[in-house]
Amino acid sequence: MDKIKDLSSEELNHKFSENEWCIAQVIEHLVDSETGINKYINYRLKNINEQPSIGLANYIKSGVLNKKLKSEAKFKVPSELSQPEAGANYDQLKEKWDNSRIHLIKTVETFPKDKMNKAVFKHPRAGLLSMNQTMSFFINHLKHHIPQVDSLLLRLENQK
Repeated sequence: MDKIKDLSSEELNHKFSENEWCIAQVIEHLVDSETGINKYINYRLKNINEQPSIGLANYIKSGVLNKKLKSEAKFKVPSELSQPEAGANYDQLKEKWDNSRIHLIKTVETFPKDKMNKAVFKHPRAGLLSMNQTMSFFINHLKHHIPQVDSLLLRLENQK
């Protein structure tokens, strides 16, 4: 978020083409993804003992997902997520980001350690993920979008 704190609302929401997201949309996508997944984890926690345990196939699929996220491959937004909205200013994005992180930290800190092998999230492509696998997904998903933001920042700078 520090990289974008000095951008105007116009810069945050500047789209270079109709088929590309602006910086605000990338941030909205990350926040929406993490917020939605965190809500889903908390829903699954209500009956965590009934959730299936993660098996070898889940570990393999999770590994493939994270390897793809570490690549330069582009992905379509899963149909479960809406297209992120543009229009937010930095303060709005920062507030959403901070609130999402506060709730996520609370979930991680209170997650029962003896249930780490239970499925808590069903990724649209990788299937069932444990809490650790979901956290790995979050990290790699964020890292996957950093170059996108960096590229947009460079393009904005080059327009000046």
